[in-house]
Amino acid sequence: MTISNLYPKSLHCSEDAVEYQIRKLITEEKLSSFCVHFDYNLLGYTHYHILIRVKNMNVPYEALSKVKEIISINSSYGKYDLQLIALVKNKTELEPVLDQIRALLDIQDIIVAEFHSYIKRFTNIIPPIEVNSKVPTNRKNRVYALAARQHAFATDRSPVMLDDVDKKIIRELLKEPRIKFSELSEKTGINQETIRYRINGYVQRKFIMNFGLLHNYQKYGLYTTYLLLNLKNISKELQDFLHKNRHVFYAARLIGSYAAVIYVVSGNPLELAEKLREIRTVVGDDLLNIDLLHLEKIHKYLQFPLQELNQHQD
Repeated sequence: MTISNLYPKSLHCSEDAVEYQIRKLITEEKLSSFCVHFDYNLLGYTHYHILIRVKNMNVPYEALSKVKEIISINSSYGKYDLQLIALVKNKTELEPVLDQIRALLDIQDIIVAEFHSYIKRFTNIIPPIEVNSKVPTNRKNRVYALAARQHAFATDRSPVMLDDVDKKIIRELLKEPRIKFSELSEKTGINQETIRYRINGYVQRKFIMNFGLLHNYQKYGLYTTYLLLNLKNISKELQDFLHKNRHVFYAARLIGSYAAVIYVVSGNPLELAEKLREIRTVVGDDLLNIDLLHLEKIHKYLQFPLQELNQHQD
């Protein structure tokens, strides 16, 4: 798609060679999948972490995936068997989602924590797979602006309004983030220049935060652990530490059963223990409780409120 020319210039190899390696990476080795991240907060949505321990381990993932408000489903080992991320505009809209979840699962325990704010925005660039390649600038292609280590974040928090043209484009982008403008035009019936203008606008507005890879870290011999913390205070020292710690690829303040969540990647139990010790040392007496969830598998990952695409303008 619009990012296809980034890699050859950065890695000093042909576009065909990059295309071959990406295809091998995704279709053969299953190390990663392409995704596009939208700042859905600009549409008025917030997300909730729904943590569940089930009585029956036969989880109907396919049926659960069809709940359009659920954008992420992870199975895990630890205090909870599932972590779901639900996108809604308010707590009133959350209740029907919880009712659908309860109807599908035999639940032993369920808790909900509301996203409050980022401590560290998401990055899928971590030390074991990081390369020091300089991405060239390109004023004509605004997608180059998304080359930062962490996902872009809009300083202008005014709402984004989508029309039916936007929704057609976004619907196809979610299916295939690397789709070419010509193919996107064929599928939507929208002029290529209109598509280019709209996508450049999404990037400039930072409504699109990232075109990138969702890595299957286990394929690299790496493991993801979610730290769920209750804290007296989230200090500036902790925030600075998490920003600098390259093994932390996401952290957020929460409201509800936990005060914060931190996503940590490690290569083995000893390395995880080391990272936990570092975090606990920085947190100090502010730590009230910590629960660990070890990621087993990602069953759904789609960073956009699908219910928004089902709404048509009059």
